[in-house]
Amino acid sequence: MLLIADTSPIISLLLIEKIEILENLFPNFLIPQAVWDELNNHQEIRVYQTQLNSLSQNVKEITCHFPISGIEKGETEAIMLYLELNADYLLIDDKKAREKAELFDINCIGTLGVLYLAKQKNLVPKLRPLFQELQNKKRYYSKKYLNLFLRKTGEQMI
Repeated sequence: MLLIADTSPIISLLLIEKIEILENLFPNFLIPQAVWDELNNHQEIRVYQTQLNSLSQNVKEITCHFPISGIEKGETEAIMLYLELNADYLLIDDKKAREKAELFDINCIGTLGVLYLAKQKNLVPKLRPLFQELQNKKRYYSKKYLNLFLRKTGEQMI
């Protein structure tokens, strides 16, 4: 299964030191060049540069460029790369970008969905501590969605 990753979910997974989940669930995931550039210019994750550098083999240039109104270059390239390669999933958290992607019938998954899959595959024992860590690291996810996944796994809600 091929997954194309946007910036925000990679940052979130780096901040909770769970980037390997992405590699375990989707060994063939790709990062568009614009996303890679955004990641390497993001101050919040400088301390994770070693883990970030390990993802460099996943970076892919895209051949088709055109802007999508209202979203950033990284999100646009992620959508374009998904379409170019006929990928299986687009890993994206931004609501506006996700809505644009879904107009192209793109199969989207977010950070919380990836963590939920990891829990289902026994790659993580519990979601709640990870969700709390995301909140502690100032990663903002709707409490509604956090509790939806916690309810599905039978864990205490936030």
